[in-house]
Amino acid sequence: MDNKFTVTFGQLPSSYINREHISENICNDFCLDFPLSHIYIISGVRGSGKTVLLTNVSKNIEKKKGWVVVDVNPNREILEQIASGIYENTHVKHLFLSKSFSFSFHGFGFSIEGDTPVSNVKTILEKMLNVLKKHGQKLLITIDEASNNIHMRSFVHDFQSLLRKDYPVFTLMTGLYENVNSLQNNKNLTFLYRAPKIELGPLNKELIEKEYSSIFKEEKHETIVSLAELTKGYAFAYQVVGYLFSKYRKINKIYEELDQYLSIYVYDKIWSVLPKNEKELLMCFDKDEMSTEELLNKIPYDDKSYSVYRERLIKRSLLVSSGHGKISFTLPRFLEFVLKQ
Repeated sequence: MDNKFTVTFGQLPSSYINREHISENICNDFCLDFPLSHIYIISGVRGSGKTVLLTNVSKNIEKKKGWVVVDVNPNREILEQIASGIYENTHVKHLFLSKSFSFSFHGFGFSIEGDTPVSNVKTILEKMLNVLKKHGQKLLITIDEASNNIHMRSFVHDFQSLLRKDYPVFTLMTGLYENVNSLQNNKNLTFLYRAPKIELGPLNKELIEKEYSSIFKEEKHETIVSLAELTKGYAFAYQVVGYLFSKYRKINKIYEELDQYLSIYVYDKIWSVLPKNEKELLMCFDKDEMSTEELLNKIPYDDKSYSVYRERLIKRSLLVSSGHGKISFTLPRFLEFVLKQ
């Protein structure tokens, strides 16, 4: 049987659980005459499917008439990347190749219809956006793994300025909770704080069962249910569990490799950036779900601090309140990972 799964982050695999309702909502809003927002932020834990969703939205928008999509690197000068991306886009490049245009990107010399050449990248981009607007084109800028750096802060200021001038520009970005939170809470970026944020939770268990059933047709229903439960709805685990079960065809044979994949690709990185106090709370767990009372008896700090660190871990999508005063891990086999630390 051909492998339908992948462990490559951001790549659209042959088999994946489509968050179609989220994708459609973003696309539909961007395409309205008066959109609710010109910017959306997709947030979630590593491996939750942020990049796949961003890719899906950008591909759907790209298919629509009158759209230009430019993907940029958040760790480089962004306006320059946008201008270059527009110019190199095959759908609109012809708009900038007439004799009335003089264009030099490396030196950023640019003139339109005899205007004085300009070298400021923001001015260049505005002239290009005027051309796009004149021809009924809209621009979607996609940014994967945004963080609070000088390039992103500068871009957010410039993007707000472009919106004030009524240019048809839109942005879709992804980021980890801590990076998005840091960027939004910057005192000079209140505009971004009001942007709609989509928190990616677990995938629907029934959809996972349905997809596994369509791939592993000869397997018993109990096996399919066990595979789906093993993923805990975690997008990356859905891919790894599917790949390993395709390889071994027995659930009890996949645990060791599953733990290795989760650790090397995701959990090691998650753990490395956690503050000491949050790690200490996680290491108080000796089972997947524990009551607040049990944890309070084990934590090395006071009750008030416990509440603060618990909420931070919930916002990082590592813990979830499971009701009746109980807290549990959101990620599959994360307890086993923590116990090894």
